[in-house]
Amino acid sequence: MKLARASGRASTKGPKSAAQGRKKGQERPSQDSGSTSTTAHEGKRKRRGETQQDPQKRSVEKAPARKVKGQEKWKLLPKSSITFLESILDLSILSVVTMRRKDKGEFQKHLNQLKNRFLARCTELRVPPRKQGDVLLVSRLHQAETKKSSVGRKILQTVEGEVSSVVSTLEQMEVRMESLEQEIRTLRAQLDDEEERAQELLQLPERGVLNLPALPPHTAQDLPLQEWMVSKVKDPNTAARLVGAMLSSSEVRDVRAFLELAHQQTEHLLLKPPQPSPALVPEDSSAGDV
Repeated sequence: MKLARASGRASTKGPKSAAQGRKKGQERPSQDSGSTSTTAHEGKRKRRGETQQDPQKRSVEKAPARKVKGQEKWKLLPKSSITFLESILDLSILSVVTMRRKDKGEFQKHLNQLKNRFLARCTELRVPPRKQGDVLLVSRLHQAETKKSSVGRKILQTVEGEVSSVVSTLEQMEVRMESLEQEIRTLRAQLDDEEERAQELLQLPERGVLNLPALPPHTAQDLPLQEWMVSKVKDPNTAARLVGAMLSSSEVRDVRAFLELAHQQTEHLLLKPPQPSPALVPEDSSAGDV
């Protein structure tokens, strides 16, 4: 079923023909060919620009170096500088070769070849001559460095002497300390012995026993020695005279003094209670005494 048009106006577009389709198909390739032609033109322009720039670069590379004022007076590099460079390069080569693990021989050979080429170029190199002022400055610097090194050596010698003296004093102190420690050990041993003896002496009053010989047995009927002697002498005057003679003699006086002293010592040991040491006295008792 065909749909009817809303308006009664005839259609402006007719059916598409095959010719129109062919024309559109022909237009597309023409557009593609135009784009390819533009890219080709751009490539040619770039090539022309490169060809134009290359001669400029070549002219810059081939341009001679500018001459420095006084370059005619330049001389070849001295042998001392070349030997110095050679020594530095040798050290650097050794330091680099030691870091490699494989192919050390070939690597060192290659580096030696590069070093020889560089030194050969250095022998042909011309450098400006040294000025007299530079030489004087170098000599002055060398003298100053030598003075500094001499002063540093003297300071080092003095410091070494001080260090050696300090070390010797320390060794002497160590020997002295060892001897003092030995003396302390001996004194401690003596002190221990004295403390043991003192403890034994302090324990004697607590025991209260003296190793004295036993008294001879006597009865109640026996009279004292003085009364027995008086009873033997019938005349009292002669007895008094004999007693006075006995008491006045020096031997009897010495014996009496000895006996009195012995009596006092025994009373002191037996009757006097042991006194505690001040370190063992409690604080409350001392406060109460105060």
